[in-house]
Amino acid sequence: MKNRVISDVIAHSGRYAHPRIMLTAEDFARIATDNDPVYVDGRRTVIAEANRMLSAPLLKHEIPDGVRLLQVSRDMLARSLRLGIAYKITGDTVYSDRLLSEVMNVCTFEDWNPRHFLDVGEMCNAVGIAYDWIYECMTPEQRATVRRALKEKGFDRAMDDYLDRERSRTYRWYQDDPGDNWKFVCNGGITVAALAICDEDDVDAEYLSEIFGYAYDNTYRAVRDMYLPDGSYVEGFTYWTYATEYLAYYTSALVSACGTDYGLTDYEPVRKSTYYLKGMSSGRFYSFNFGDAFETNLCSAVFSWVGGNYGAADIVSMRTDYLKRRPDMTSVLDLLWYKPTANAEIEPLPLDYGEVGATNAAFRSDWTEESLYCAIHYGKNDVCHGHADNGNFIIEYGGKRFFSDLGQDNYNVKAYRRVYRYRAEGHNTLVINPTEDSGQNLLCECYIDRFEPNGNDGSFVVCDISDAYPGKRVVRGMMMTKARDAIILRDEMTLDPTDVYYWFAHTAAEVDVSADGLSAILTIDGVRLWVGVISGARLEVGAADYLLPGMTQEGQRDNSAYRRIFIRGEGSADLTVVFAPLAEGKSAPDNIPEAKSISEW
Repeated sequence: MKNRVISDVIAHSGRYAHPRIMLTAEDFARIATDNDPVYVDGRRTVIAEANRMLSAPLLKHEIPDGVRLLQVSRDMLARSLRLGIAYKITGDTVYSDRLLSEVMNVCTFEDWNPRHFLDVGEMCNAVGIAYDWIYECMTPEQRATVRRALKEKGFDRAMDDYLDRERSRTYRWYQDDPGDNWKFVCNGGITVAALAICDEDDVDAEYLSEIFGYAYDNTYRAVRDMYLPDGSYVEGFTYWTYATEYLAYYTSALVSACGTDYGLTDYEPVRKSTYYLKGMSSGRFYSFNFGDAFETNLCSAVFSWVGGNYGAADIVSMRTDYLKRRPDMTSVLDLLWYKPTANAEIEPLPLDYGEVGATNAAFRSDWTEESLYCAIHYGKNDVCHGHADNGNFIIEYGGKRFFSDLGQDNYNVKAYRRVYRYRAEGHNTLVINPTEDSGQNLLCECYIDRFEPNGNDGSFVVCDISDAYPGKRVVRGMMMTKARDAIILRDEMTLDPTDVYYWFAHTAAEVDVSADGLSAILTIDGVRLWVGVISGARLEVGAADYLLPGMTQEGQRDNSAYRRIFIRGEGSADLTVVFAPLAEGKSAPDNIPEAKSISEW
């Protein structure tokens, strides 16, 4: 592949032909004139954002945390995309003039902070896009300055990593195996920049061919390591968006410039991953943010790229249907990757998501934003951006997240694995005999044993999570009742008589526990959820804080917005907890499911 790229660029696009990075002249013409609502809303958004950037100060080489220039690189990318598209669709040189100033400014930086190489990857992406989109607005001398900066601050530093030369890095991303999202960002950004300049007379074609080859081989492997056969992505949902967005930059640039991505995305799990995100998200399309993820809208413009790349109109419709409800969310990336599709018959997705041998499952009452929805997470703890969170669950109803994962903490905390949000007690799961360690075996591997979307009493999932608790037997199952009006969480624990266990669930709701401690009513903005223990234990409420004193880590995120509902007990136990929406005026659901052993499910 590496020896073909430059000749393919010239054959497909023509020598010195610009624009060719992600969008061609024909694409910009379509974006400028098409009356599809996505384009209309996208043009309005981009022009407004570009206008605000005209008066913003030029960027500075700033590393506020002593590690990252990353926000500066991302700000440059934001300006390249918005000012570049604004110029291309209006022809107004006020935008190209400003973008040229931005590009020349960052090219004067002493470096792009190769110590934290993500910063270089994103800056190369930004500068490469700008070079391509305003090529005709630059003098030959300005172009040469940009090419020199890309080589010295980008390509040469990437080659240090590819060849494993002596250097200072916070993370040796290229050597890490299997690695993480850095593979997509660093290789993708470097390749976009190389594609933008690879046909110039003063460029060392052999050198850039080496760059293309190293980047492609590393990314090809990462695609097949990171996207798993069931459609899941090993780093969780937030990093799916980041990694797949950069895979989209990379792939769409190759296709637009060369006419092919050389089989980079010829891999079904990438397409399947969008169904994974949809299936595991609530009706609002809000994420189950286990691991280092944020609770946020997952329906990004990346869905348009995946749908277009794989010819999947139903995936494109996930994004367009979302934008029909929220046109204000149309972004600059929609203009990059959205292409209208013919009206296709879109099959509704099943209400239940999961499979035996996988790591996650979800159930819902319907696909509306107000639906009753629950999801549960199993799998490996010791994965990139993973937490000690086997058996962790969330519940949403009426558009409100009643039980939450607290998500990502501050990466600058020195002992990250000791922060509350990382530990098992900081999740909606079980802790047995708490100590200062994480609360679960970090090397555990727990996969779904049973998944039945249409069982006798409802849809359910079961997983033996004993590997997370060495020497103990623990099985956790979750069911949505057949009427889809309640959720059952069942734990069966075989423990020593002196073992102490805790059952935890975190909520930002108001909590009113009954006098007998057997139930509680949770309220958020007038929406109510009933929680009941139907196997003899008692519910208590406390702060979202460590069980043991003196564990708080300097710089960790504030958790005071949440409280923790918990059950404490000793010895073997079978716990059944029911969650059900509560109608106005009711103090308990009309129908409360009975406790059954998991073997009877």
